[in-house]
Amino acid sequence: MKILGLSPSRIFSGFETSFFDALAAYDQTIKHIEVELPIFKIYCTARSFYPGKKKWALKRDLQYHTSISAFKRKSAFARKKIRQYRGDADIIYQIGSLWDPIEEGISLPFFLQVDYTSLLSKKRNSEWKRKPGKEEEFWIRKETDLYNKAVRVLTTTENARQSIINDYGIRPEKVVTVGAGVSAPYDKLQPDRFPDYAAKKILFVGKGFKGKGLDTLLSAFSKAKTAVPDAQLTIIGPTNLDIQGEGLNYLGRITDKDKVKEIYYQHSLFAMPSRFEPVGQVFLEAMSCKLPCIGTTADAMPELIDHGRTGFTIEPGDSRTLAEYLVKILKSPVPASEMGKAGFEKLRSNHVWPVVGKRIYEIFRSYAAQPATLINDTNL
Repeated sequence: MKILGLSPSRIFSGFETSFFDALAAYDQTIKHIEVELPIFKIYCTARSFYPGKKKWALKRDLQYHTSISAFKRKSAFARKKIRQYRGDADIIYQIGSLWDPIEEGISLPFFLQVDYTSLLSKKRNSEWKRKPGKEEEFWIRKETDLYNKAVRVLTTTENARQSIINDYGIRPEKVVTVGAGVSAPYDKLQPDRFPDYAAKKILFVGKGFKGKGLDTLLSAFSKAKTAVPDAQLTIIGPTNLDIQGEGLNYLGRITDKDKVKEIYYQHSLFAMPSRFEPVGQVFLEAMSCKLPCIGTTADAMPELIDHGRTGFTIEPGDSRTLAEYLVKILKSPVPASEMGKAGFEKLRSNHVWPVVGKRIYEIFRSYAAQPATLINDTNL
């Protein structure tokens, strides 16, 4: 089967191209096209200028990824590429819903991979939510069109699947959850290696502050210190923060992933009480290192964390309950190790790319085996 693959180069969860790598392992021929517009990105950078570097970057990214102009420009680019390569492809497989590659006259089966929706962003008050009014209406309409055009919509989480079904009115049998795998270097699993459950050290890895629940974690850590005075909290990811205090170890951004992996193993548990989380790659990273995980009940986190078995989930913003779970794990190295091992086994069975790739491959193969009269029926 020859696949024409479309994706951004790297955004949000950072594993956009991993889906293609997973399929390639099943001898699928893939022509991968990155839908990126460098000149338009420069324009967005200049247009969104703001004195603060972090806010400037966010404004630029929103303009480049979520504006109406971005959708139209990227759709035109993708359609041009499809016209160029469609004669040498059996299907189109797109990662994300940031553009529409399908125009009149394109009869190739179209599969769409999605990890989040605009309406989920709105519900969670995500920083990536569309502007109310014209922009929001435009995106919801275009997303709905994409879901209808696709012969199958594949989702990384059940959370996204339910949004597409319930919020956009797409038939349940058309939307399939395939999951996502843990990315390198965490995909090189080490079954015989364990973290330091007795170290009484908590790890946070996340690019945001309030959105990722770091404010909740700092409050909970302060409470937990009264019961576990020698507890420590390591913070990786956020930049330009003034974080000080006994037991706090603020490392900022670390780009060396192998170094971060080693830091995971130096800790007793992982906590990121995020207020919204499309996929949660950091939880998969922690699970690959056998760390118990604490997240929230929002979005996909309960799909990754089995409450009471591989970690705990709390309501977003509940620092009191979070503190109780921090203390419970830090004071109990043996139960913590059992949670960590259970999380590792769950990851090894469900959240590695060979497993995810096989799920997607089987969907493609099953579809290709259908009678020709059904091939172009996108309402299947």
